[in-house]
Amino acid sequence: MENTTTLNTITLNNITALDTSKYTVWVAGFIQQPDLFMYLNTDGNFSADAGNFININNGLTVNVPNVTNLGNNRLVFLVTENTTTPPALSPMVGYTAYPFNATPGACPPGPYDIFEFGPNAQYDLSAVDSFGLNLSFTVTNDNLVYGAIPAISRPEIGEAFTTFTGSDPLGTAFTQLLYTSPTGTGYPDSIMGQFSAIVSPKDWLAINSGASGLSGYWTNTINDFFTNGNQLNLYLNAATVGNYSGTSDGTQFTLTGPGGLTITIPASDFAGNQGFMQAVRGINTGEKQNEYDAFSQIEAAIFQAISRGVLLDGVVAEGGSISDSYTSTAWTNIQNWYTNHKNAYNQNPSVYDVYAKFFHCARNHGGIIMGLNSAQNLGMAYGFSLDENPNVGSWPTGNNVPAKTNYSVGLGQDVTLTIGRWIPAM
Repeated sequence: MENTTTLNTITLNNITALDTSKYTVWVAGFIQQPDLFMYLNTDGNFSADAGNFININNGLTVNVPNVTNLGNNRLVFLVTENTTTPPALSPMVGYTAYPFNATPGACPPGPYDIFEFGPNAQYDLSAVDSFGLNLSFTVTNDNLVYGAIPAISRPEIGEAFTTFTGSDPLGTAFTQLLYTSPTGTGYPDSIMGQFSAIVSPKDWLAINSGASGLSGYWTNTINDFFTNGNQLNLYLNAATVGNYSGTSDGTQFTLTGPGGLTITIPASDFAGNQGFMQAVRGINTGEKQNEYDAFSQIEAAIFQAISRGVLLDGVVAEGGSISDSYTSTAWTNIQNWYTNHKNAYNQNPSVYDVYAKFFHCARNHGGIIMGLNSAQNLGMAYGFSLDENPNVGSWPTGNNVPAKTNYSVGLGQDVTLTIGRWIPAM
């Protein structure tokens, strides 16, 4: 076992105001080391014991150890009725797409959410799969509140989502993502009759592939993007850093990057419902690591540009002139994010992921559930892949969304994590 000196602490603060004679707030957690998982225990320390859920109705102080870790680390928070005792958390079989009682994965017995952390790592709250609990955290000597505003209750968050989708130009199809009823007999626990989760489109479609209003949501956008002769020119600031340019033959983009690196992006990776998912394949036999890294980062950037409604702003049709970084500059133009502006490619109205827009921009559109980042231009409660720090173009850290630290939390940087209100304040 490595030196397990405590680097910092995470104080868990339960302000749900739930009746503890009826309901329990739980936490389980793990840190992945090269040869084993360390699990959170009732004393707040980590060991090789099984990952049982711990009652934190009265809070808990978690001691983050100074160990080597592989980044697959998290605390999972769960709320159930007192008649329900959750089984041990398995890092190998995560919870399924909530709130669906379906494979793959284990089915959470009640509303849950995830906090990602690690020794000397960035800390963040993630809503990639769903928004379950209104979590937030602060860090010593950092004046930002990461996540949902602690005093805003779950009913108010649900009401804000309903109002937001009802007033957004493209919101109608997304109202169904606020899941308010159990999906089966006794599953999941209904805590004070409130919503189970706000489910991401990618998980909703994974279970309900024909969901009205969402199936094929970006079909025209993808078809236009991969039109024969279309050109891209982007600067990738992650993986194999540098400029990538190339054209589409109607089925795929072939891009040339630094040192003649060739990257192929197939249209099939984004066909159907995959525009709501980040479907990056595994490494191919014989593929070099730098090739795969660049491929996966570019596909991720395309996915996020689709989500934000700026994908076609970064495309120039056959015969036109495209300048260096034209694509990445267009994709990081915050003014166009999540708007139905006429895109630069064919002047058609842009489409975007209203679920993601809610968690990025609700504060700027009449919502109250989140604070703003240091640049005061984005107010995202929970994190999405690459949205905290886009991987193309130039991105000032002040523009990062307030869901993830832009630094590694280390020695002496103590954290307070709050499980927010379940009921409105009296």
